[in-house]
Amino acid sequence: MPLDLETALTFSLTAIACLAGAIIDVRTRRIPNWITFSAIVVLLVLHGGFSGLPGLKESALGLTGGFLVMLIPHLFGVLGAGDVKLMAAVGAGLGSSSLVTVVLFTSLAGGLQIVLWMAWVYVAGSGKGRGYRICYGPAIAAGAMAAMALVLAGEPYLSVVLSDFF
Repeated sequence: MPLDLETALTFSLTAIACLAGAIIDVRTRRIPNWITFSAIVVLLVLHGGFSGLPGLKESALGLTGGFLVMLIPHLFGVLGAGDVKLMAAVGAGLGSSSLVTVVLFTSLAGGLQIVLWMAWVYVAGSGKGRGYRICYGPAIAAGAMAAMALVLAGEPYLSVVLSDFF
């Protein structure tokens, strides 16, 4: 399925921001504001420019949803503020319709990351097990990439329709 220019640009920029954020997060345990904020601004402008007010609204709702989903673990000291802003950038890039898919895939990647980290701590006998804060940038990048791959394969984002439960 051929991609329209808006999707190609926003997927590319989202992927670049995620990969840069993940690499820097692993190296420095920080995701710089220049990555997240510049990605957010450019993605909002792209969606607004290509799709007008509806595109800007979808992007802004995605930004808000991505921010709020990660804000709760941040408030408990589990994730850093860079992780929150990176997920907000992903939401701005992929829109609110992607959030269920991105959060599910990010959670799966994060769970795998934790299991691998625990195995490493056990095997290495490292004392870094307690009080360790997760570098969640790689999990966010993996979740966003998986969500984009799903769409590129011609599948829709996962969705939760409340009427299905009531």
